[in-house]
Amino acid sequence: MPLDKGIYFCIKYYLYIIYLLYGWGKLVSSIQVQQGAKITPVPFEAGETLLSALRRAGYSIPAACGGKGRCGKCRVKVSGVPRLACETKAQDGDWIDLPETMRGVILTDTLTLPKAQAGRSGLGAAVDLGTTTVALRLFDRADGKLLAQAQDWNAQAPYGADVISRIQHTMEASDGLGELSRCIRAQTETLLGQTLSAAGRKLEEVKELVIAGNTVMQHLFDGREVASIARAPFQPETLFEDGAGELLSGIPVQFAPCVAGYVGGDITAGLLADGLFVQPELRLFLDIGTNGEMALGNENGALCCAVASGPAFEGAGISCGMLGITGAVSHVSYDRGFLCDIVGGGEAKGICGSGLVDLVAVLLERGVIDESGRLLPPQDAPEDMRRYLTEDGQGNGVFHLTKAVSLTARDVRNLQLAKAAVAGGIRVLLEQRGVTADDIASVELAGGFGNYLSPENVVRIGMLPRACLSKIRPLGNAALAGASMLALDGENWRKLAEIPEKCRYLELSGRDDFSRAFTDSLTF
Repeated sequence: MPLDKGIYFCIKYYLYIIYLLYGWGKLVSSIQVQQGAKITPVPFEAGETLLSALRRAGYSIPAACGGKGRCGKCRVKVSGVPRLACETKAQDGDWIDLPETMRGVILTDTLTLPKAQAGRSGLGAAVDLGTTTVALRLFDRADGKLLAQAQDWNAQAPYGADVISRIQHTMEASDGLGELSRCIRAQTETLLGQTLSAAGRKLEEVKELVIAGNTVMQHLFDGREVASIARAPFQPETLFEDGAGELLSGIPVQFAPCVAGYVGGDITAGLLADGLFVQPELRLFLDIGTNGEMALGNENGALCCAVASGPAFEGAGISCGMLGITGAVSHVSYDRGFLCDIVGGGEAKGICGSGLVDLVAVLLERGVIDESGRLLPPQDAPEDMRRYLTEDGQGNGVFHLTKAVSLTARDVRNLQLAKAAVAGGIRVLLEQRGVTADDIASVELAGGFGNYLSPENVVRIGMLPRACLSKIRPLGNAALAGASMLALDGENWRKLAEIPEKCRYLELSGRDDFSRAFTDSLTF
């Protein structure tokens, strides 16, 4: 539609004033971003990196290290040349090619949900606010019907793959906390809008937004300071005991209560859905990601802890690692050759966490990795494996799964550190409870990573005790299930409020028994 002449001259005059005040350079300096068929000019400030300009414009660029130049995951094509966005200064007229979308499987499957509470009306929304993904479900509170659901990769990814990187951003950037809060709130509004549109319902009908996320993510969503969670004694500003948060688009927000700085509302919501506290047998609840949260208990209460397993399970910190999106190797097996499952089919572009666990387990069985974790060079490896190996120049091997996917000695070391943290945490819980792995009736694996793991391979690499092999049960998205239960039935808030009281939290940092358990668990 043509602009009215009066409006046109007003805009022209406004632009002229900006030119006089700030200079024409700030007004017109921009990069051109092509994503699929869409081309968008993105302005930038003098000296700004491409990563900063792109994330300000709302583009989700993977940057596991938070833009520190260490992970290599923010590589984009700049005028046809691959470069790290975090280390490349934006130049006027640069042409940036971005993938059209990040397609992949975001877990929204849950355990069977109970019926809705009688006598309620309107709509309720349940959110799993994950570090890597965000999932939202929209329910009719009158009959409990699931009207629609939407999910996406967490838009905070350009600020780091883990919560520590994001906490650092809030401490280092002048408006870091505001950036992250606005980013995740806007994404949640978008997901809510998508579900409302799909269901043909209105925003005014939504009575409540229930959010279950880790302690840091809930703080960031609510715009609360998080610096204290990153340093001892890791004390958050709040544990969300009353649950109330800042309104979102006029909708009341309710957060699941947390147990500690690193055992958050996603775990209490997951424990609610799992029913750990209503069963007499001893069960181990595990939610493994960039942090590994766990609880060991039954109807009499539980011990819980958290370990910094690092981002290896999410594909970060791995040379060819990536999220479980199109092109990621998700499973590996061996039968007279290496067989791969690739998300979305087609050519392999990288490897995600479940594929990494499989690959290391297979290489252990084939004698390519020894018990210490050394990736053998060709001359030391079994003869039938040598054609897959090259040497890295430091006496270690480099294993080539496909043309695009390889495994280095550093990758194996990062997986060792991650799995040792989880195994060490489990051992401390068992010792403190005075039981062994044989006494565990069931191992409940929550979350996307746990859902796609091969039980045999998890045990083979030593992340879980061998006695647990036949007891592993994937729960699906337990946090989303718990949030859904809260949206469907207000009585569940009372049950949820009791869960932190039934949990005794163990802070593992500085504990000699955890240090020993971690060290003992490093080998394969």
